[in-house]
Amino acid sequence: MAPRLLRRPHLLTLLRLAGFGLVVSAEVSLIVHLGARFDPVTHFGYFTVLSNVFAALVLLVGAFVPVPGPIRGAAVLYMVVTGIVYAVLLRGVDVGTPLYANQILHVVIPILVAVDWLADPPRARIALRTALWWLVFPLAYLAVTLVRGPILNWYPYPFLDPGQRGYGGVALMSLFVAVIFLVLTWLITTVGNAKRGQSGAAVEA
Repeated sequence: MAPRLLRRPHLLTLLRLAGFGLVVSAEVSLIVHLGARFDPVTHFGYFTVLSNVFAALVLLVGAFVPVPGPIRGAAVLYMVVTGIVYAVLLRGVDVGTPLYANQILHVVIPILVAVDWLADPPRARIALRTALWWLVFPLAYLAVTLVRGPILNWYPYPFLDPGQRGYGGVALMSLFVAVIFLVLTWLITTVGNAKRGQSGAAVEA
């Protein structure tokens, strides 16, 4: 019993449950705020929302059973990028999000999942070639956003709207965000591998 408690301390379990609860509360407050304006198609068209929902599910499952390192790492990557992009590109931009939901989804949860990763690093080494698969989702998200944008006449973020910056501007900003993704993929993998408790563990692939 003691080793199991050491692997999954009560504090970490509470942290994960709290993170899940915060995302749920933020989503509920956002939906209530939108009222009749709530549209699931556009609501779930935000990278922030999709990343937070994914991270919340990972936290919830992780509170009860171990979650594979690569899955947790993906959640950390998406949330940390969400926090950085918000701070660099979206802070001060009116996106119609209530203050509570805005802070929880863009600030609190990115910090929480990063702390969770540092406090409980992956138990087996994650190969960089495995971590690169984390980039499939953001690339697919970008493609879907640009394809459906003209159809819906709606883009989730100003820097992805070619009507404001032109496709050249969108490409430049997408490249900037891609660099952030690549650097953080390497950093999250490197830090996780360095902090993992088992030396010489098998590579998770």
